[in-house]
Amino acid sequence: METVEIGQSVRRREDHRFLTGAGRYVDDVNLSGQAYAGVLRSPHAHARINAIDATEALALEGVLLVVTGDDWKAAGYGSIPTRSGVKTKIDGTPLNQPARHCIAIDRVRYVGQEVALVVAETPALALDAMELIDVDYDTLDAVTDAGAAAADGAPQLWDDIPGNFCLDFELGDKDGVNAAFADADHVVTLHVVNNRVTSVPMEPRGAVADFDAETESFTLHNSSQNIHANRGAFADDVLNIATEKLHHLAPDVGGGFGAKNGIYGEPALLLHAARELRRPVKWIANRTEAFLADTHGRGQSSTVSLALDGDGTFRALRTDSLGGIGAFCATVGPFTISGGSARTQGGPYRFPAMYYTGTGVFTNTMLMDPYRGAGRPEATYQTERIIEHAAREIGMDPVELRRKNLLRPDELPLKTSMNLDVDCGNFPQLFERTLEMSDRPGYAARVAASSAKGLRRGFAIAPYLECTGGGPKEHTGVTFNRDGTVELATGAHSTGMGIETSLSQILAATLGLSIDDISFVQADTDATPLGGGHGGSRNMEVGGSSVLQAAQEIITKGCAVAAEAFGINADQVEFADGRFFEATTNHTMTIREVIEAAFDAHGAEGGDSGNGLDTQSVYAREIISIPNGCHAAEVEVDPETGAIIVDGYWVMDDFGTVINPMLADGQVMGGIAQGIGQALMENIVYDPDSGQLLSASLSDYALPRANTIPNMEIGYFEGAPTKKNPLGVKGSGEAGCVGALPAVVNAVLDALKDDGVRDLEMPLTPERVWRALHETAKTKA
Repeated sequence: METVEIGQSVRRREDHRFLTGAGRYVDDVNLSGQAYAGVLRSPHAHARINAIDATEALALEGVLLVVTGDDWKAAGYGSIPTRSGVKTKIDGTPLNQPARHCIAIDRVRYVGQEVALVVAETPALALDAMELIDVDYDTLDAVTDAGAAAADGAPQLWDDIPGNFCLDFELGDKDGVNAAFADADHVVTLHVVNNRVTSVPMEPRGAVADFDAETESFTLHNSSQNIHANRGAFADDVLNIATEKLHHLAPDVGGGFGAKNGIYGEPALLLHAARELRRPVKWIANRTEAFLADTHGRGQSSTVSLALDGDGTFRALRTDSLGGIGAFCATVGPFTISGGSARTQGGPYRFPAMYYTGTGVFTNTMLMDPYRGAGRPEATYQTERIIEHAAREIGMDPVELRRKNLLRPDELPLKTSMNLDVDCGNFPQLFERTLEMSDRPGYAARVAASSAKGLRRGFAIAPYLECTGGGPKEHTGVTFNRDGTVELATGAHSTGMGIETSLSQILAATLGLSIDDISFVQADTDATPLGGGHGGSRNMEVGGSSVLQAAQEIITKGCAVAAEAFGINADQVEFADGRFFEATTNHTMTIREVIEAAFDAHGAEGGDSGNGLDTQSVYAREIISIPNGCHAAEVEVDPETGAIIVDGYWVMDDFGTVINPMLADGQVMGGIAQGIGQALMENIVYDPDSGQLLSASLSDYALPRANTIPNMEIGYFEGAPTKKNPLGVKGSGEAGCVGALPAVVNAVLDALKDDGVRDLEMPLTPERVWRALHETAKTKA
């Protein structure tokens, strides 16, 4: 029996099946009689569809079905909704939301948009048939850049949406900011770009759909992060069927990072095809499809201004951002350029006033949706870049400028100008501890050693403050079996982060069970009536709290069972360390004995198929939590080639109570790796004229490798657990991405400051760094 505790680094239970090839992903789902689908995608960024001729494709032996926009329209299906209820700042009207159908109807608006679905007996045959479909297009002018899309005379994506305008948004104290700027000793302004990236999960998207003609119900196996909410969209909004007629489930999911959170057209197309053919239909994306048709993230350009007093005291922060959201509103996409990037403006600093505006415009590109952090990395990058720039402009040490303006613990709780409820933390302590970890006394010697090799060395520190999100409710079901095993079912969802271990750990630690006796069920609408899936670092905050609440309800029920055995009242029974007892006597029962007694009592009451301790519980989060921390990085830059080496990385995080430090380490490391990737190399690039995606393969889209990522020293501060949830947790899944971007970029700029390089746009490729150095040298000459 392996007993565990909260705070213990329990090894991941799921890793054995992953490492031995026993994981079961959607491509491992094969149903009897299944057919295979391929998706014909638009080769044009903007074009009218005059006609689609699938005659030759359908004549090919083994081709079963071709679905086009005309078929979809004739079936009367609805469009995919957005969950972003953003109002415009101009007049308070809702954002512009054009109908987003699962397949193009009459017009395509980005390269990769679905034009036809082909279903055949084999995957190869489906691909052959796609090549035989003749689509008559009239190409139209396209626009892929947000600034160009917002300009007068730009090509229009939608006839009824002037200026490609989706939304504008504001949040904060506009009048207070204006007054502070007018009165400040210094106003420093910087234009920053947060480059467009995509998540590149190890497992591409895919789905298998089945239809039961007898019950007129569907089953959808889907590589998705959000099974319950997306079931509602597919059933209610698109297919116009009762929600209970769709059983939606996900097997193991090989990474998501936000790109598998939203709703896509392909699964609905498969459901339609399965009903038409009365047989299962399977589709698995290839890697190029993933680049073309998985949602993208980040993609903002911002003008950031900071007002300061002469001594460096922050007076106000203003940020004006513009983002291209793609050709349609994605599931949550408009939120990132609006509330997602606004909420955590200013980070852990003392800002008397802040004001944010965000404008989203339609572009002939793939849709934007949350990518690990969904606005919080953008906000932290904006804040930290302007602080670093201001320090250089006013001649102040960047470390001292930050130290001077960090909020103190005695200033919390605080509601910021962004209406964010910051309840607890010790930002100065994390800042100082990060500096200690990075060995500041030894920095001068490291600079000298780098210089002796002809290299530049730089350092930057980046405090951050973010917030959780995602669905506010979570369901937990606990079922006890006569063989001693316990089934834990949750609406939370792991796409690789280890909650099969951590949620089981919470249940085992609270009840005194062996974690080895707990089986785990997730991502299945038949197993739990509701679920928030994965997103917004919610799995411990909401999912873990739901498990804890269910365990506490089980203890209450167990006290009644023990009281019956002891012959006393339930309020006289206590529970600790897996034992029920009455403190003044020798009455005691283990959790196992109470479980057995609950079976006997349940059977005596007329049932033998369940246990009186079985529990179904729903936890509802009332207010989001505030993870925070501090990152620091050291880099070496080769001025001859522009190559960058991240030579050291240090992090202190405040995630409140840390359930499993080993799993938290994994989350932090993974987030930092993705942040370093974006800072140095990752970039989604469209040709500005043709709208073709130029980075549509792993040959063109650079990803960080093991030798890109430095050793990291990670520490946790648990001295300020939040009271916003019963576990005291604050969320860890996205924090690595939040702090990494400014830590790395500012460190590179620090390394190049004596060369006169004051600004660089991500990604900091060797070519971009080399050009900046040589252009600066020419200017000096």
